[in-house]
Amino acid sequence: MQIRQLEYFLAVSEHLNFTKAAKQFYISQTAVTLQIKALEDELGVRLFDRTNRKVELTPAGRTFQEDARAILRRTRDAMERARQADTVFTGQLNIGFVKGYEKTNLADLLSDFHVQYPNISLSFTRENVSELYDGLLDRSLDVIFNLQYSMDDLDDMEFRIVKQYPLLAVMPASHPLSHRTSIRRSELKGYPLVDIKKNESRYGETTTILGKFTEAGFLPNVQYVSDDIETSILAVAAGLGYALLPSYITDSLITREKVIAVPIEGEEKLMTVIAGWHRENENPALERFLGSIPEIN
Repeated sequence: MQIRQLEYFLAVSEHLNFTKAAKQFYISQTAVTLQIKALEDELGVRLFDRTNRKVELTPAGRTFQEDARAILRRTRDAMERARQADTVFTGQLNIGFVKGYEKTNLADLLSDFHVQYPNISLSFTRENVSELYDGLLDRSLDVIFNLQYSMDDLDDMEFRIVKQYPLLAVMPASHPLSHRTSIRRSELKGYPLVDIKKNESRYGETTTILGKFTEAGFLPNVQYVSDDIETSILAVAAGLGYALLPSYITDSLITREKVIAVPIEGEEKLMTVIAGWHRENENPALERFLGSIPEIN
């Protein structure tokens, strides 16, 4: 099977006319007919029903039409990536991401970028919110995927919203609220909270979080503080309290962890993840990477 045969087949399937398809490629109708016949022989099926009056796709032809389009599209993409790689663009990109964000499609984005630019070396830093912003401002990180809180003290940062996530209360299966399909934050009053260490929290993280509790009419009853997401979930499973986590973490929870994630009403888009970079960063690899980051969805 040849790429040219697929192109001829798709042209005939779109025009339903061998003559028009031949004119599209500036060749004779006989040449197109012979190539379609060779393709049918290789596949072992008829792709077209032909009469003196009309040409129609067979059921096999209609099915093959979708696959042929996909094959051509992927082939052209592969050719374009090869051409780009042939430019031998080299560089270094230091990427930071907030703890837990590795559970999203971040790996797919990084993999696609690496395929497109195999000569750009990538390094990764997994950290908490404040440490990532510090790394961006001191230029040790080129780009970060981080939670957005206050934009104060971040005048030197450019950013793009990647996605907004719901906030959920993760609690033991035995928790009195675990059977609910959703809860209000105010209903968590009095229950012990498993929190994640925020160090100095220099970029509005603690203020924002406490503000949401204040709006709900209470301050959290913090009973346990962990160093990372995984330890927090373990503490919840052990019955030490509930934790508040974004859906990109809770979506990957499995039943053996003995925890349940319950949505919080009115907080369906509370957790905003941004891609941020220093406005004076002139790393040419950064410009290419920013082009691969999708818009908010």
